[in-house]
Amino acid sequence: MQEPPTDDTGPAGRAGPVFDRAMRRLVAADLPGFCRVLGVDVEPVDGAVPVLASRFPSGDLDADLLVRVGPGRLLHVEYQRRGEAGLARRMLRYRGAVMDAYPQDHLEQVVVVLGDGVVDSVDSPVDGGFRLGCRVVYLRDVAPELLLATPASAPLAVLGRGTADERAVALGRALRTIRDGAGDRTVELLDAAAVLATIRLHPVTIEKIRREAGMTVESIADFYEQTDFGRLIQDRAREQGIEQGIEQGIEQALTVALVERFGIRPETAGVAHRLAAGTDLATAMRAVMTARAFEDLLPDA
Repeated sequence: MQEPPTDDTGPAGRAGPVFDRAMRRLVAADLPGFCRVLGVDVEPVDGAVPVLASRFPSGDLDADLLVRVGPGRLLHVEYQRRGEAGLARRMLRYRGAVMDAYPQDHLEQVVVVLGDGVVDSVDSPVDGGFRLGCRVVYLRDVAPELLLATPASAPLAVLGRGTADERAVALGRALRTIRDGAGDRTVELLDAAAVLATIRLHPVTIEKIRREAGMTVESIADFYEQTDFGRLIQDRAREQGIEQGIEQGIEQALTVALVERFGIRPETAGVAHRLAAGTDLATAMRAVMTARAFEDLLPDA
């Protein structure tokens, strides 16, 4: 089994925008289910589990997830590509900021480590000393069966406990679970699964598993064709009735896909234009959906 190439992460092992975006997709699909994976009980407030503003006045604190999980109860979650020293001190700063913003609420903090490494501690070894009270969930220690229980948590299965071969099997099962049960969340959860899988598996392996599961890039392109945006592109191309119109439609679809996967980048327009030139939507979308990082799509990558 091929190992994945080294990936780029944010400072201090943070997950980085690509992995953050993948985590946000699966959390949005089933927030209560994600909380259960973390071992957090949820009591909906007025029938909802509200996500709260997570950027704080200090300017450099932007929480990955801050949610009200019950009356007087908040949950703060940070996603880490790998566990490293320094995070515990940052979590302490987050705790202070959240307590200032919500002084009447009890706060539970959880760090989710997607890959390897260990999160350090600021707890005092002396009895009765300081305790931060921040839990760490190492996905590498979680049984894949727990993560495969729902389509929304299935993208995490490839990061669960097991060897590289066992994780490859878990990815295949995850893709089938998503395909058969995710409904209108299918494409975004498939994308999240493929992105998160690069932490543990080589992209060639991921593409092979995706094809074996029957999830080809053509099915993803079919999804875009069925959206309002996709229909607008097709209508515009038909109205113009020329190859240039079709190419422009492909370029616009690729721009949306690039921004969705990698965020707004100054090079996005140029990459979309280059990929759209002289090709079809399915082929160009394959390049976008299988790229491990935005830099892989640049001309001299």
